[in-house]
Amino acid sequence: MTTKTLSMPEDVVVNMLKTLPKKDLINIFWKTLAESDVSPLTEGEKEDIKQARKEFKRGETRQWKNIR
Repeated sequence: MTTKTLSMPEDVVVNMLKTLPKKDLINIFWKTLAESDVSPLTEGEKEDIKQARKEFKRGETRQWKNIR
């Protein structure tokens, strides 16, 4: 499989991603950010995840619709 690199303005990419269903966004982010990293989480990463989950439960995360 060949790889191509495209240069696109950030707002174009964000607007394109906003049109996708949530399940597709989750798959895209998983495949690009997490799937290839098989190393164990560090203590700092575990703490970051714990903190992010608390913020999400409190409604303190950024809404997708508000990302520009």
